[in-house]
Amino acid sequence: MKRFASIGRVVARAGIIAAMFSVTLSASAADTSQAAPTLQLTRVGAMPATAKPAGVPDDYVVTPNGYFSPDCVATVHAGDQLQKNGLIKRASGMTEKAATCGKANFTLQGERVEADGRHTLRSAATPPPAQSGWVQSANYASSTPIGRIVATWTVPSAPTTQSDQVIYFFPGLEQLPNVQSILQPVLGWNGYGDKAWTLASWNCCVDGTTFHSDPIPASAGDNVVGDTYSTCAAGEACSTWKIDSRNTTTGQTSSLTTNPYADLTWVFGGVLEVYSVATCGQYPGGPITFHDIEVYDRNNQRVASPPWQGSDTSGIDPQCNYGLSTTPTSATIAY
Repeated sequence: MKRFASIGRVVARAGIIAAMFSVTLSASAADTSQAAPTLQLTRVGAMPATAKPAGVPDDYVVTPNGYFSPDCVATVHAGDQLQKNGLIKRASGMTEKAATCGKANFTLQGERVEADGRHTLRSAATPPPAQSGWVQSANYASSTPIGRIVATWTVPSAPTTQSDQVIYFFPGLEQLPNVQSILQPVLGWNGYGDKAWTLASWNCCVDGTTFHSDPIPASAGDNVVGDTYSTCAAGEACSTWKIDSRNTTTGQTSSLTTNPYADLTWVFGGVLEVYSVATCGQYPGGPITFHDIEVYDRNNQRVASPPWQGSDTSGIDPQCNYGLSTTPTSATIAY
């Protein structure tokens, strides 16, 4: 996303991320009749005071990309397509424009991001909320555009301490050096204030709006596959990508058809992102391993040994035995 500047600052950066899922775009009667019920993302107003960044309105919601007004979160249903101009091409063939989002959003650390992308840093005199941000990620910068990343992982057990924290796991792709979007299949816990696991696919942030697919349920022990890929021929700079969040245990898939907005060169084999974690018991069962990771360049050539690197977790509070170990096809995040 536009909010993220460098690999070395992954932990401190905020405002990415995958789970999930609130306000739907208005659609035709036919589209609405086929759409999944609208779920409400966790509201800032439902969080304890220690978890709220200063200045974020209570009606804002938690997303994998930071705190957003519900007016700036939109659902792209199965069969619909998010196009580069921000239009939604519905499965019925109708094309419509998402409501223009003129409201600021906030990063996980509470920095204000205006609709035009301008940042207002949080005052140093204002303490940040309980741990919120990217805790760890297996990532690297590619010298050539990427055409696909796929990874598999198992839904962990729920946290033993269940409060108002929100937890996200995902692989994903972004741009470097100027991040314009993030494509991410996301597994989230408590994304709706429901203390449950859900899956959906996300792309943020077109003109200040974050888009996602209809969420599907997941349970501890379920097998998850996140697959993000170009739908065009090898070698082509493609404007149509698919993000599939598959629960292979239940057979359900939540897919987003979208435009990446630029070449994708920042590769994430696995990420742990959290909101409002104050104790180690608020993390789900771990460690978690993203395995069978496959990365392909634009020419559909597999990257044999992705040079994964991690983040400095020494400054995170609480300290929960964080760690990252990788192989060419796996990334294990400890916490």
